[in-house]
Amino acid sequence: MLLKLFAIFSTFSGIYCYVDYSSSPVVDIRGLGQVRGSIGQTAWTGRVVYKFQSIHYAVAPVGSLRFKAPIRTGPWYGIKDATQPGVRCPQMTERYVNVDNEDCLTLSVYSNDLHASRPVMVYIHGGWFYMGGADMFKPDYLLESDIVLVVIQYRLGPLGFLSTLTDAIPGNAGVLDAIAALEWVQQNIWNFGGDHAQVTIFGQSAGASMVSMLLRSPLVQSREAQLFQRAIIQSGSIFNPRHLTDSPLEGTWDIARRLCHEGYDLEQCFCNASVEHLLRAFLNHRAAAIRSRGLTFVAGSNIVIGGPSRLFPYHPQHYLRTTNPAIAVMAGTVSQDGLYLLDELYRFQPELPTVFNDAHELSDYIRTLHEKFGPTSFNGALEAYALKTHISKEDKEELRWNKLVTGFTDICATSGLEAAVLTDVQNLFRISPGNVYLYSFDYSSSLAREKDHFVPFPYVGAVEHEDDLQYLFPTKQMNADDVKVAKLMVQLWTSFAIDGIPRANEIATAWTPMKSLFGPYLKINSVCEQNVDYRDEFTATSRKYEAVKI
Repeated sequence: MLLKLFAIFSTFSGIYCYVDYSSSPVVDIRGLGQVRGSIGQTAWTGRVVYKFQSIHYAVAPVGSLRFKAPIRTGPWYGIKDATQPGVRCPQMTERYVNVDNEDCLTLSVYSNDLHASRPVMVYIHGGWFYMGGADMFKPDYLLESDIVLVVIQYRLGPLGFLSTLTDAIPGNAGVLDAIAALEWVQQNIWNFGGDHAQVTIFGQSAGASMVSMLLRSPLVQSREAQLFQRAIIQSGSIFNPRHLTDSPLEGTWDIARRLCHEGYDLEQCFCNASVEHLLRAFLNHRAAAIRSRGLTFVAGSNIVIGGPSRLFPYHPQHYLRTTNPAIAVMAGTVSQDGLYLLDELYRFQPELPTVFNDAHELSDYIRTLHEKFGPTSFNGALEAYALKTHISKEDKEELRWNKLVTGFTDICATSGLEAAVLTDVQNLFRISPGNVYLYSFDYSSSLAREKDHFVPFPYVGAVEHEDDLQYLFPTKQMNADDVKVAKLMVQLWTSFAIDGIPRANEIATAWTPMKSLFGPYLKINSVCEQNVDYRDEFTATSRKYEAVKI
């Protein structure tokens, strides 16, 4: 049914907005110009959603602006079309290719009341810092609650993270993009019914690592005006070694070797290269680096310590006590987070063993896992710990892959994600006790991704990396149990954004914030429970499949 057409003018507030409910809303962003959006509705109750997609927050980073800090967009004339998703930032993946359009510094805004003043949730997408885009994340679930959703885009891969540690290519351009997008939100979100003083940033995987980084960067913390008041970290952390580097030059030179002619000027070559050639050189470098040394040696998709960007003059450990204690944080992982890391390893090194002849080969393999994902130990301490904690006595004796792979998954999860997330929240807990909430997501459903693994994994029901996102953003048709969990997730995430306390109708007792270095934490499932020690998640896969190992 078409709703009545009406207009609202307010010279007092500076808002000029007219909404044709049968077609499209137009918002005048004061000081910039007008944007025309579209109208949709939420998934469960059919609430109206005003959608404004692909609004530029910065000018196209092309020519002399490539690799540089973003430049704020200026005013425009006429009404800009914001009814369609914009182009993703340049990337080359199996599912999406953009090699000819660098004009991608945009964000999308979703609201169901353009004249309110509601809490704002700003989503930073993941994708290893080299893939993804705003069009993947729709508002149909989250806008069931009274919030405004913003989804941002930032430069990816070498265009966003390549660094020569010089002014020409300083590094961290993608992170500076995210900061610029948050500045845009501060200045303009009131035009869309959002409250700039109630902003929650949230992200998953690489996006979560960026959220974790924004909590600590002196470039962010030194600002007079806060860019955000709350943060949600989903399966990522700045303390994750594969998302951080203080020595990018070796990898940068390897990309140059694959891209440039002999006798080249390094910076001139990068600045003048076509997007396609630059991305191909980066992807070839990435594959070679993973095969030879590991994810921490991949250049062009890591946050850089030091250099002219001033994002982190020193390692994040240096800034543990500088985080604003008023910022509430919710952080967690999913139960089989390590499976995607193990899978990525076998994607590039299918020759890695699945058969072990003795305990020495098993120990060598575990050392390889640690080396590929970051933490290393020359004295064998990590291998000894993993063999004791993640591999049972019987499995060490039998040396059968199908029994060992659950432990390998836990090792990858612990080394590559969970220990970093725990370190993150422990330091936040020290600064702001009572303000930090920890969780593990463990719901396996009909939405579990049906995909082939590069690594042999013979078990069903794994809750994998990214599986939590499908309960916050629509992807597939849900059954009744899935909808129940999605509503639970939406209530937890949006209530936290509204007042800093996560709550949901389905949880009988209140979610308790951290009271010690290890918990408590909420186990999110169709029936939630609070557990005492998050370190139990370090062996979640082994325990889950212990009774059905084959």
